[in-house]
Amino acid sequence: MILTQNVIANSKKEYTLKGIYLDSEKGNTIEGVKVCIKNIKSGAKTTIYTDQNGQFVLTLEGEANYKIYGTKDLYFDQEEHTISTEGDLESNIIEVSFNIKEVKCDIPYTLSDLHFEVNNSAILEDGEQHIDFLYELLSKNHKINVIIRVHSDARGANDYNKEITQSRADYLKEILVSKNISSTRITAEGVGEEEIVNDCIDGIRCSGERHLENRRVEIVLKQS
Repeated sequence: MILTQNVIANSKKEYTLKGIYLDSEKGNTIEGVKVCIKNIKSGAKTTIYTDQNGQFVLTLEGEANYKIYGTKDLYFDQEEHTISTEGDLESNIIEVSFNIKEVKCDIPYTLSDLHFEVNNSAILEDGEQHIDFLYELLSKNHKINVIIRVHSDARGANDYNKEITQSRADYLKEILVSKNISSTRITAEGVGEEEIVNDCIDGIRCSGERHLENRRVEIVLKQS
């Protein structure tokens, strides 16, 4: 049976929102997604969970805009969407589908474009989006922990590369902790030049682009 809940009681004009949540890779429906919806103007909020068929039904007030998003442990890419009931809609039934992606643990993910200023831990501007992504992932998936692994290229002394990458990993952890992610959920590892991914090792001349392949940040997600 599809779950139904009214967002606004005694509304003069109502629309029915019929939604379904799907696994973005497998295509199957997902039961137990926590669906949160907020009336942008009034601030009224409600929460409902998808049924065994991944479906939910909500009654919406007319002439309003809503933000809707779904969360479920061990899933991410939980985007916020906007639903509008303003104007004369062709039907009083609004049908939507949402895709969310299952978290795969114990697999390293490289955060592309997350780089640091030379010889310090400051993040270049293009990398800030990755911090936001990681924060959202951890804040919405409380059963997920993360290992942050920072790598360097082979230029410079081994000890220095180990030290600077540990400093950078610690800094990324500090940012997440400052956003109220528990420190116990985050492990920071400075790898240095121990895991070079190409042939740009000590004594080999390489282009800047080739060295950049080795200067990377990886995350490994772990289920708690």
